[in-house]
Amino acid sequence: MMRWLWWPILLALGGCSIMIPFSPRPIRASAPAGAAALPPEIARVKQSAVRFSGQAPACFKRIEGTGFVYAPQRVMTAAHVVAGVTRSASVTTDDGEEYPARVVAFDPIVDIAVLYVPDLSVPPLIIADAPPGHAYVLAYPVGAEREVVQPIKIDRDVQGVAPDLYEKRKVTKEVLELSGADIGPGSSGAPLVVPGGRVAGMVFASSTDAPNRGYALAAVELLPIANDARNATRPVSTQRCAK
Repeated sequence: MMRWLWWPILLALGGCSIMIPFSPRPIRASAPAGAAALPPEIARVKQSAVRFSGQAPACFKRIEGTGFVYAPQRVMTAAHVVAGVTRSASVTTDDGEEYPARVVAFDPIVDIAVLYVPDLSVPPLIIADAPPGHAYVLAYPVGAEREVVQPIKIDRDVQGVAPDLYEKRKVTKEVLELSGADIGPGSSGAPLVVPGGRVAGMVFASSTDAPNRGYALAAVELLPIANDARNATRPVSTQRCAK
């Protein structure tokens, strides 16, 4: 497995974007002009991706991002999407239905959060490892009226070293390097769905210097937090806003 050097990348921080030190080439984004017919298994699971929104008063921001249902009434997203959110947290499904949500797991080290959405009845997706190959990103880019489904390619599985969310420590993560799609603000937390309908990773970053290149946390990084929060209902602190 290849290990990344420290190069700058762009994080798709929900409704805004920031520069942080991280590793090699990552992606950009916007919705494709025309939507091709989706494979049946992808069309079947697209309802399980949701839009997150919430207010972070301490940093004067309304934040948007993407998440996906992985267990009954539980939605996974990136921690930087919900960081600092203390008001009006909700998820919206592709049919426009909005549901109140609360954060029940928040890990600024790996950059993963879990929401409890008691009234949500969307079928959950299964998180599982997948080899390099073709996949789809199911996201809600900022400004898009509906969910955007884009074909993408998983080029390789690499190890990257980066600061945690608050730049307190360096963290080694297993990351999937992606190419062939346009990933930008609002796409953080989007599931990377492979043929068969399983989630191989979660999008968290895009490139500053390589068009159509991005990164997703691999399934092995998602599963420990997903399993721990599968039955969580108690709210936890979202700490302070990400930089």
